[in-house]
Amino acid sequence: MPNERILVVEDTELLRRIYYDKLVQEGYRVLTAADGLEALSILRANPVDLVLLDLIMPRMGGLDVLESLKADPRTAQLPVVILTNLGEESAIDRALEFGAVDYLIKNQAKLADVAEKIRIVLDNVTCGETWIESFSVLLRDHEADADDFVTRAGLPRRFWCPACEAELALELIPTANRVGWFDAHMLCPACGREFTGAR
Repeated sequence: MPNERILVVEDTELLRRIYYDKLVQEGYRVLTAADGLEALSILRANPVDLVLLDLIMPRMGGLDVLESLKADPRTAQLPVVILTNLGEESAIDRALEFGAVDYLIKNQAKLADVAEKIRIVLDNVTCGETWIESFSVLLRDHEADADDFVTRAGLPRRFWCPACEAELALELIPTANRVGWFDAHMLCPACGREFTGAR
């Protein structure tokens, strides 16, 4: 039995539950998200082996999620299988261009087809470990170089997220091939927004 971890991102609760039940029955460990922002938040905290990603969702659609995943060194190699509906051919093409490995048409794919597609993709993944551990650090406002950092980074509300009022964290991601070096950006742990430079 497989023991891989799958993230199912689907805004329809019934479908989300159906996929969850089937994949758990197949032996996978399954996480679920109802929209793209929730998916990114889960992915920042949990290593997964594959994402099953709906395209049309509230708050943040699947294409935006996919673009974020491929731009992030922690998840750039993570295999993503798109869930879509008939008539979304242009969106499928864009998803494949962004780096999705395959897709399924929701109203045509049986549950067995979904499980089989996931198994085939996971069996063919050759990139090795897709998760890079990152660190989340809170900064003290008005201490050391905090004022200069806020100015240069263009943080609109200093160390607070302007969207949800949560305290921002400095996320440190190990730099490939440079031991002890990190790439950094400010991140809202509540809504997942990133603040990478002056606006």
